[in-house]
Amino acid sequence: MKLLLENWRQYINEMEEEVIDTLRIFDFDETIARTRSETRVWEPGRSSAQNPNDPDEILANQGEFDAYMKKAAQREGITDFDPIDALREKGYEIDLEDFSKVIDPREIKIVTDKLKEFPENAKTYIITARGMSSTRPILDYLDSLEIDTGRIRLIATAGESKGAVIANMIAQKRMPDGSSNIKDVEYYEDSGKNITDVMNHICPEKLANLTIYKVIHIEDTDEYDLEYVGC
Repeated sequence: MKLLLENWRQYINEMEEEVIDTLRIFDFDETIARTRSETRVWEPGRSSAQNPNDPDEILANQGEFDAYMKKAAQREGITDFDPIDALREKGYEIDLEDFSKVIDPREIKIVTDKLKEFPENAKTYIITARGMSSTRPILDYLDSLEIDTGRIRLIATAGESKGAVIANMIAQKRMPDGSSNIKDVEYYEDSGKNITDVMNHICPEKLANLTIYKVIHIEDTDEYDLEYVGC
């Protein structure tokens, strides 16, 4: 939460200083890069201390993570957008240590080629569901790809709603007539859950023209494609 607030203050200051009408927003995992990051889960009644090498679940990618968390939340009667804290309160041990690092990254070039573009009157952000400890490894990785990180702002939401964050970014540029200077949002993301969340926050009131590019991994290959999704 602290990093999100610090990033938010930086965003507000920049928005007051710059004239922009487009937000270009990129997820990190399975969007900019595929990493060897696993989530390990010990369910209530078992512990990592007693079973360090035998978790109940090993979630290897975003799809497995979303599916497990949704099922576990439903089982426990949890309705939070991000159920991790509530599940932990019920006795689940959820190990996210891998996500404090960038382990064996593989660039998704169809996306990084877009990330390297810096159109006029646009601002580029990476909004990751990772936590605060991941920001330096992510920026170091982008530097290794010769991406100009000085022109990119990184926001770590630690699992909070990306849709709510983007809606607030748009709202901060309200003009006297109630409309926003932000006319367009271009969003790159692999997670169906996050895409739905962003659409639910932007589309009903048409806060901006939303263009989503869903990052699709082509099965049994190292290739990716972009699928257009709109309101």
